[in-house]
Amino acid sequence: MDETTAVSPGNPCPFLRALVAQGHLAGDVQPVSAVDTTIRRVAAAGDGSPSLPGAAIRLIATVSNGLGPGRLLRTRRHGVRLDELRGGPLDKKGAGSGILDQRANLVAAELDRLDGFAGEKRLPDGTTERGLDADDLNRYMDANFARAAGRRRGIDRKLMNGEWPVLLKVLGRDGADGRYLPVADVRRLFAEQALPQRILDRLAAVS
Repeated sequence: MDETTAVSPGNPCPFLRALVAQGHLAGDVQPVSAVDTTIRRVAAAGDGSPSLPGAAIRLIATVSNGLGPGRLLRTRRHGVRLDELRGGPLDKKGAGSGILDQRANLVAAELDRLDGFAGEKRLPDGTTERGLDADDLNRYMDANFARAAGRRRGIDRKLMNGEWPVLLKVLGRDGADGRYLPVADVRRLFAEQALPQRILDRLAAVS
């Protein structure tokens, strides 16, 4: 897809930002069912056809704009406002990676910092590329939580477990020593709001 859609700074999630930018989701209101179906369809185009739990996706989507009874009812009836996720109950408000600032601008130094937790990962053909496996990502998330001392919530570390490990599952590659998340794909996701080309090619092949 050559043209991209502008994405609201009110959407802080890099994966959802890529889905909006590349036309897989609308950037404002989307039915919970559409968010669920789209995320699972895109995930299945990843290496090894990863499967994500629909019930968990629907629950997260339902609470993402707010936990009040009125807000939950509106979300169930009318859909998720993807442009109003920032500041919601799942937003870590700066206690996460910091790769996107509060206006969704890219912070290049934070991408470089993430690379510092990566290592050379070997592919089955013997070539290597920089990436982060599950242990690397755990060290990275622990470090992010630690540096947010004084402005973090206890739940923020748990919320991280629903982000980077999921990106590993969906965008990861199977290396000679296990699955890893390529740093190049993380850079593309954040800087270009784009999924890896291999995933886009698979989506195009079945569309």
